[in-house]
Amino acid sequence: MEHKYKGLYFGDFEIGDKIFSVGCTITENDIKSFAGFSGDYNKIQTDIEIAAKTIYQERIAHGLLGLSVISGLAARLGFSEETVIALRVIQWKLLKRR
Repeated sequence: MEHKYKGLYFGDFEIGDKIFSVGCTITENDIKSFAGFSGDYNKIQTDIEIAAKTIYQERIAHGLLGLSVISGLAARLGFSEETVIALRVIQWKLLKRR
């Protein structure tokens, strides 16, 4: 599969660039599976009765599950293909959705 953004280097990106990927739906099964293999059984993610009492009113996905999905979607775009040997640092800034 040929990628549209294949082989970009850090200097190829500019502030304000926008890159769009395919979507991904995170299911309840994904949340349960992530809790199982990560060992993170936080009640807001695993206990439907406790989660129902929160502002979300249902279980929510782990933050790291979301970041993992983002990483996978970025890899599918291919912009680091053949230009990245090792990814040493990632900094995330999570903003409140309005």
